[in-house]
Amino acid sequence: MNATKIDITHIPFSRYGAYVAVTRDENREGKAAKELIIQSVRRRFQESPLFSLAFGKDEDEDFSCSAVPEVLTVENANGRVQIYIRDDDTVVIDSRGLDIRLKQLHWGYGAQKGERSFHVMTGTCSLISSIEVPVGHAALDGPIDNIGRNRRTDLSVSCEDGRILMAVSVSPKEPKDIALPILPDEDITAVRKEWESFMTLMPPEDGHDPKTAEFAGVTWYNLWSCFVRAQGCYPNDTMLMAKKVMTSTWSWDHCFNALAMAHLSDGEKAKKTAMNQFSAPFFLQTDLGVLPDMWNPDLETRWGTTKPPIHGWCFGKLMDRFDFTAEELKTVYVWLKKWTEWWTERSDTDHDGIPDYPQGCDSGWDNSTLFDIGFFLESPDLPAFLILQMRTLMRIAEKLGETEKAEYWLQRSDALMRSFLEHSWDGERFVAKLSGTHEYEEHPTSLLSLMPLVLGDLLPKDIFGKLAERLERDFLTDNGPATEMPSGKKYDPDGYWRGPIWAPTTYLIVDGLRRGGLDELAKTISERYCAMSSSKAKGNYENFDALTGLGRRAPGYTWAASVYMLLHWEYGC
Repeated sequence: MNATKIDITHIPFSRYGAYVAVTRDENREGKAAKELIIQSVRRRFQESPLFSLAFGKDEDEDFSCSAVPEVLTVENANGRVQIYIRDDDTVVIDSRGLDIRLKQLHWGYGAQKGERSFHVMTGTCSLISSIEVPVGHAALDGPIDNIGRNRRTDLSVSCEDGRILMAVSVSPKEPKDIALPILPDEDITAVRKEWESFMTLMPPEDGHDPKTAEFAGVTWYNLWSCFVRAQGCYPNDTMLMAKKVMTSTWSWDHCFNALAMAHLSDGEKAKKTAMNQFSAPFFLQTDLGVLPDMWNPDLETRWGTTKPPIHGWCFGKLMDRFDFTAEELKTVYVWLKKWTEWWTERSDTDHDGIPDYPQGCDSGWDNSTLFDIGFFLESPDLPAFLILQMRTLMRIAEKLGETEKAEYWLQRSDALMRSFLEHSWDGERFVAKLSGTHEYEEHPTSLLSLMPLVLGDLLPKDIFGKLAERLERDFLTDNGPATEMPSGKKYDPDGYWRGPIWAPTTYLIVDGLRRGGLDELAKTISERYCAMSSSKAKGNYENFDALTGLGRRAPGYTWAASVYMLLHWEYGC
């Protein structure tokens, strides 16, 4: 098995189950920083970078950096360092010849607990790190606070007989004892075996050229390394969105990860792993049916906003792959029924039969130009998703032999389709109306207005054709569909949902085009997205510049990785 080579400026270095990761930043010119960053994925955004790790005796030295799934290697003319993730919370650093400086990146304080043991409290993030240095001369120092106190949060370690061996273990509650001795060769071998076991679950790469197969392997690592162990509000091992910046789960991102895991080569494991990802937010579903916006096992569960109801669409695709027991179907039926009724009964502000998004974040398209007109918006994607969800409820009822329930959901989906077309289709395009006044922008420039393409052959053929024609003419770039019309005045290349390409919308559109009979257009979009990810961005990001194809925002983002793998498998790109 060829080694999978990881560029940690594009994908954080971690392993399955771990709550820690190691990354390296680049500046705008693409020059790598003279430090590594130890991330705690128990915290999000600016709080996830916990320590910087620099090498050299008197000043930070530049270094080259290479990684395979089991070990990260740093080296320059003065020495070589191996770094690996020992367990879910612990990073081990084994240096031959290079001194080390470990610097805390947030407010906190440190203390020496033994000859070779240290504790560092990160007050800003409420995390406690235990540090053991079995080999090396270590001392805590600085920084000095504004009244002259030494908070002792920086650890300097010099080589002892040419070597340093140290471990850093991060805990949210209390200092964690680090088991000794530390045996790097044995530990690294164990990680390699774990990774190789997961690699056997990847569908074969027969027929793909070597570069494509190589990037697929890297992307598979991206998915494997983003799992965290079941804990807190994660009842199952769960794939985070990323292990840098976006270190949580959101209530639609997980659906794409579920679909990717459904392709594991072991059918039983595929179904279990896919359902673990799919079911994740439903363990938190309220009695009224709403799902949380996001959640993290150690930090928070965020309510007040939610995410779009693509879950029926997702489970329908899982039903295409797997057989489910009656008990499994009954459980999902209750989840989707409550979720559907929350939207139709509790998010229809003017009671006109067309539900609305209170604001952009509820749609998943946080700052889309479609919402420039105002909030409580009857966006055309929402009825489309609910029609598909009702169809999935119909399929579940049919599988359970509940013919009356099946007929009920068929009638409801057909009725919503009729109301939706009458309400939102102006003869040329779908428009988004403000709830109550029904004011709308006559010429929307957001791709969000084209998302009813996800309905595929459920849409009237002439409407589907007009949407596809506008998609190809106004939104499709050399890299995929931009979220804002590139020729429009509101287009912003780094404007979040006001320009860049996003993986979930790309896959939803591709799936709808395929079901609507436009498979060639679906294939073109798939090929462009995959080429962008592998050749231009060279990684999987939260989103991508629609014109240059470069990655934007969080690197190593799993819904981008999952969509890449899905398109790679489905279209051979």
